[in-house]
Amino acid sequence: MKFGVFAIAITLGTIFGPAVQAADPQHVAQLKQVNACEGCDLSGADLSGLILIHANLRNANLQGANLRNTSLLLSNLENANLENANLTAAYLYGSNFENAKLTSTDFTQAVLRSAQLQGADVCVANLTGADLTDADVNLDDCPISPADSSTSDTPAGNDSNEESLIKDTLPDTP
Repeated sequence: MKFGVFAIAITLGTIFGPAVQAADPQHVAQLKQVNACEGCDLSGADLSGLILIHANLRNANLQGANLRNTSLLLSNLENANLENANLTAAYLYGSNFENAKLTSTDFTQAVLRSAQLQGADVCVANLTGADLTDADVNLDDCPISPADSSTSDTPAGNDSNEESLIKDTLPDTP
């Protein structure tokens, strides 16, 4: 019985798994060749380690893409879907993320210096150790961590000494 369930799970994963996040191979090739792929489907693509300076990825679907250690210096990712994307240690200096979807996006140790993040919901992204020096971002509206409020010495409802969840993960800036 256990083998039958396992076999069905493997079969369904093989059939439906790639369809969930499958980058268009022509779009990946286009990005690598001309450094632009506006509105392309790059979901689930492995773009790790690429150097994409001034890349145009406006309106691109990068959901679940691996951009670990990728350089996107001065690139345009306006309105891009970066949900569940891995941008760990990516170099994103001066890039435009205006109105980008960043749910569960991993920016751990990423360089976002001078990046434009207006309208992007950075509160739902992982910014642990990210460098946001001179970035145009508003962290004031990020929610308070439930753990912070339960361990706080201040009475419930008093926000005077609480930091946002995102602010707690950021390094001190000089």
